[in-house]
Amino acid sequence: MYQCGYSVTMPPMVSVFTARIGWVDELTGPTAPSSAAYESAARAVYCPIVLPSGCVIRRVWWANGDVRTGGATIEVGVYRDSGYGPGSKVVSGSAAQGTATQVQFVDVTDTAIPPGLYWIAIVASTATDTTIMRTSALALSNPPSFRFAEESASPLPATATPVASAELNIYLCGFATTASP
Repeated sequence: MYQCGYSVTMPPMVSVFTARIGWVDELTGPTAPSSAAYESAARAVYCPIVLPSGCVIRRVWWANGDVRTGGATIEVGVYRDSGYGPGSKVVSGSAAQGTATQVQFVDVTDTAIPPGLYWIAIVASTATDTTIMRTSALALSNPPSFRFAEESASPLPATATPVASAELNIYLCGFATTASP
């Protein structure tokens, strides 16, 4: 699908904010992510990425916000595409939020994936604690293309059944192609 006679080296951390893989910076402007309460307990949020090369997912990660009092469990996963929407889960990992304002990693079973369209999902068990996110600076002309949501999705389901979402919160989360540093 993406074979052009050269190989692409995947970055060590992949998210919707990753240049040439994610889409956030290209469409939303230069505003910085900030700490904010998760939008709704047990609501999964799915955002697309395009992988130009295959890779191995070794860990999932998210960025904790500056408030960590409610004991939220965060889960991040990667889903296959199913007709321009999230389909079946490839891999996920979860943990109770750790240190505030730190990126938190969770080891997962090493999982090789080929190039293509995928969806990064995040869900929080409560809306008390904060994560790092960014509200889109632009009202996207077609938000359902860039974000889906699913209620009562904690833990993340094996197969996503999300609906189009007009919300504009984009969370700083993704997967790592490297083992522990």
